Amino acid sequence: MLAVSDLTLSYGASLCLRGVSLAVRPGEVHAVLGRNGVGKSSLLRAIMGLERVSGGGISWEGRDVTRLNPADRARARIGYVPQGREIFPFLSVQENLETALAAAPRGSGVPGEVFDLFPILRSFLRRRGGDLSGGQQQQLAIARALTARPRLLILDEPTEGIQPNVIKDIGRVIRHLAKDRGFAVVLVEQYFDWARELADHISVMVRGEVALAGATAELETEAVRRLLTV
Repeated sequence: MLAVSDLTLSYGASLCLRGVSLAVRPGEVHAVLGRNGVGKSSLLRAIMGLERVSGGGISWEGRDVTRLNPADRARARIGYVPQGREIFPFLSVQENLETALAAAPRGSGVPGEVFDLFPILRSFLRRRGGDLSGGQQQQLAIARALTARPRLLILDEPTEGIQPNVIKDIGRVIRHLAKDRGFAVVLVEQYFDWARELADHISVMVRGEVALAGATAELETEAVRRLLTV
C-alpha cells in the first residue's frame, strides 16, 4: 500500500502542500483532481522523490521511502509518467523503452506485455520518439514506466493533449493494470468525468490541501464540481 501522511512541501517561502494525506491499495486507482496550481503535480513529484518534502512521510509496501532518491524509488517498484511525457525525442522507441531497464530487475529486457497493451509501439520500434504523435508519445511514456516492472504507477495528466480514442485506450490500460494486475495507481487528472469512471477513490485539492476525499461512488458530484470551478 502507498501511504502519504501529512505531507508538506515548500518552494522557498511559498507553502505548496499543506498536510496532504492519501492511501492507495493494490488494485485501486486514486485520482487527484483540482484546478491548475493547487499542488497536484508537486504531490506526485514528492511521491517520486523529485521534490524534497519539509514534513510528513511516504511509505510504500510498508517501507518508509520519504528520504529515498528517485532512482531508489524506481528500484522499489514505483513508476512515474510525468506531465508532458518527457520522452527522449532523438532516441528510437526501442531506445526510449530501454532507458527504464536500469530500474528493472537485473537481466530484464523490455517486457512483451507493453506491446500487448500498446500494439502501435511494436511497429514503431525504430522510429524516433519525437516523430510520434502526442497520443503515441503518451503510450510510449506509459510503456517506458512499465518496462521497469513497477507495482505502483503514478501518472500526471495522462489525457493532456490526447485525442479521444487514445484517451479511451489509456483508460482501458489503467483499469487493466489495477484490476487484473493488482497495481496501485495514482493519477492527476483535469477531466472529472473520465476520472470518475476510472477511479475507486478521488481526492480534490484546493490551495495545497485536500478539500474533499472519499470513495468515488460516495462523493457528491456537484460538490466535486464546485471545488473544480471555484
